[in-house]
Amino acid sequence: METIERIATIDFCYLRLKVLYEQLSKPKSNIERLVDNACGYNETEEIRKECIILLEQIIESKKAISADYLGDSKFLDKLKKGNG
Repeated sequence: METIERIATIDFCYLRLKVLYEQLSKPKSNIERLVDNACGYNETEEIRKECIILLEQIIESKKAISADYLGDSKFLDKLKKGNG
C-alpha cells in the first residue's frame, strides 16, 4: 500500500470511530432496549469489537508510514481489556 492509501485508511477509520461514538451516544427507546434484550443483542459489545478492528487498522497504517501510534495503542489495550 502506498502512503496516500495508508493515510486514507487512517482517515476512514477515525471517521468510522466518530460515527460509532455518535451511535452509542444516542439514547434508545424502551422498545428498542426490549427488542435488543429479547434478541440477545449487545450493541455496546458489537461496537467495541468494531472499534478494536478499526484501531488495529489505524496502528498498522501508522506503523507503515512511521507515524506516532502510541495513543491509539493505549486505547486499543483498554478496549481489549474491556474497560475502554
